[in-house]
Amino acid sequence: MPHDGLINVVLGAFGIDGPAWLISDDWAMPALILMSVWKSFGFGVVFFLAGLQAIPQQLYEAARVDGASPWRTFRSVTLPLLTPSVFFTVVTSIIDSFQVFDQALVMTDGGPGSSTTTLVMYIYRTGFQNYEQGYAAAQSMVLFAFIVVITAAQFLVQRRLVHYDL
Repeated sequence: MPHDGLINVVLGAFGIDGPAWLISDDWAMPALILMSVWKSFGFGVVFFLAGLQAIPQQLYEAARVDGASPWRTFRSVTLPLLTPSVFFTVVTSIIDSFQVFDQALVMTDGGPGSSTTTLVMYIYRTGFQNYEQGYAAAQSMVLFAFIVVITAAQFLVQRRLVHYDL
């Protein structure tokens, strides 16, 4: 049933009628976004954990000796040294968000209407359902160029925000 599901059961326990997530024009794309965030959550956690483990304990000890509060230690030690992990996770997440295909195809097939048709799904339909291979290839190159520009802009911004040295 369209109104079944874990989130709607939890909402129902509080007396709230949950939406029909995948058949509503208003809720289909937020449902796909939530599912994509949940899918990639573990990826980010692994990189943040690796970044946290790479921070030398001596820096925390030095901050403690200097009398830094936990908030000050987080702001002055943890956050600056975690910026490479944050940068990598943001770049890969943004690139991944432009390449959403399988989730939208399996969950909604681009519907209802065309509310969840993503760029890659549109390229797929152009090339493999409408048999316009050249046009689909051109669309793919435009998407690639767009991703390169966005990534290059992120690399320019990271020069000021990311700290690679101790």
